[in-house]
Amino acid sequence: MDKSDNSMAVAIFGGTFDPIHNGHLTIASDLAQLLDVNEVRLVPCAYPPHRGEPNVDTEHRRAMLATALSHTNAPLIIDDIELRRSTPSYSIDTVKLLRKDIGADVPLFMCIGMDALSELDSWHQWQQILDFCHIAVSSRPGYKHPDAGPLSEWIACHRSDDLSATQRKPSGCIYFCELSMLDISSTNIRVKLGKGDKVDLMLPDSVISYIQKNRLYE
Repeated sequence: MDKSDNSMAVAIFGGTFDPIHNGHLTIASDLAQLLDVNEVRLVPCAYPPHRGEPNVDTEHRRAMLATALSHTNAPLIIDDIELRRSTPSYSIDTVKLLRKDIGADVPLFMCIGMDALSELDSWHQWQQILDFCHIAVSSRPGYKHPDAGPLSEWIACHRSDDLSATQRKPSGCIYFCELSMLDISSTNIRVKLGKGDKVDLMLPDSVISYIQKNRLYE
């Protein structure tokens, strides 16, 4: 596949989005541009296997995503593939289904943070993920990639520093993205909302309005 054929490439960016915030939107938009993909699918997680239940229900999180994305020009869309399942949201199942949906030859990037990469070997069938997609890793404050052990060796085996070469393949590579991350977390936002503190610079105005109207995180 020539680079000029990369127009149908897809990236996925998962999370509980509890709530969606400006950090999520900035990194997703930057990834869309850097990876030169046709779309970034934001995939809200229904039953996260590595953390507790989300604080608000599925419909509220989906609605907050929808209102946030309605005010951006970036190629960001919602994919509720995990919300339609009643089982834990394992990434391997998601990328298998997406690969079946988009076809064998389209480049597919699973976008994660350095914090997630550092514990990737605790994920279900983690070593098979690259059979179906690339992994694009964004830096996170306070985290670095593992430098010893089986996970470190696996990363070294699959790491690609050549983005153009990675873009010409449908799957199989780990690419580290040099992007500036906003130091914003959903956890901190929920704490601030619970105290009645202002979160104006952390969330889109439309999301703040939705939260206030529905009395979420109080």
